[in-house]
Amino acid sequence: MTENTDWNLVWKEKYEKNLLSRGKGDCAGIWDCKEKAKEFLDRSNKNPGRVREVVEFLNPDKDSRILDVGSGPGTLAVPLAKMAGHVTAVEPSPGMADVMAGYAAEEGVNNLNIVRKRWEDVVPGTDLMDSYDIVFASHSLGMPDIKESVEKMNAVSSGKVCLLWFAGITAWEQRMVDLWPQLHGREYCCGPKADVLFNLLCSMDIYPHAEPWTFANNFHYPDYDTAFDDLREQYGVSTAEQESVLARYLKSSLAEENGNLLFPGTTTGMKLWWETDRCR
Repeated sequence: MTENTDWNLVWKEKYEKNLLSRGKGDCAGIWDCKEKAKEFLDRSNKNPGRVREVVEFLNPDKDSRILDVGSGPGTLAVPLAKMAGHVTAVEPSPGMADVMAGYAAEEGVNNLNIVRKRWEDVVPGTDLMDSYDIVFASHSLGMPDIKESVEKMNAVSSGKVCLLWFAGITAWEQRMVDLWPQLHGREYCCGPKADVLFNLLCSMDIYPHAEPWTFANNFHYPDYDTAFDDLREQYGVSTAEQESVLARYLKSSLAEENGNLLFPGTTTGMKLWWETDRCR
């Protein structure tokens, strides 16, 4: 790669190869089911340390106006709304947005506005406040045109933009890398990582602070059948031969902990952030 590399194109090509190898739609569509979204929230809430670390990284105050791009079920948006002046949460998945609304109601949060759109389709002057002190996206950059997405984040930020993204193969991607040739007869292509994002930002004359971080990614299941059914759906398993491949993999990979089964793993990511007044 040279200084003339089009990093937005590199991102887009890796993004599209990932979609093709998965054989499914885009990231938002995975979570349309409300039940799956609720499971995601429950799993996240069992790891409060990770949420706490991100909140401390964002460092809001009681008057902060915060924009959460790709909020999921409100894992961060709801706790942040209890600490800040206002939170706008952009989340296109119906299941995720519905679960977030319920979570906010349970927590007595009334300063959270949910925008049920893809970030690419959000209109700043219509869907958002004029500006935000903190704009962030936490592991939610499944967007084909990342340059345009970052430019929009910059445009609505009056303070800082914070991006958290994966720096290497994640624990769940490794399982797909292991299984895809046997299940589908092709290699699994991982999506673009933080190295591409960092180089893209530099090519936009944005020179972010960068900090690596590692967090646990342990997927827990109450029993073998639950694990099998969950991954059969995720991995597009439909034939008896594929079921045998998946069964062998689960029996060799699942570990036991406190009466449950789990995939143990860790994931390394990068925290990238910058003050927007330095980019104008």
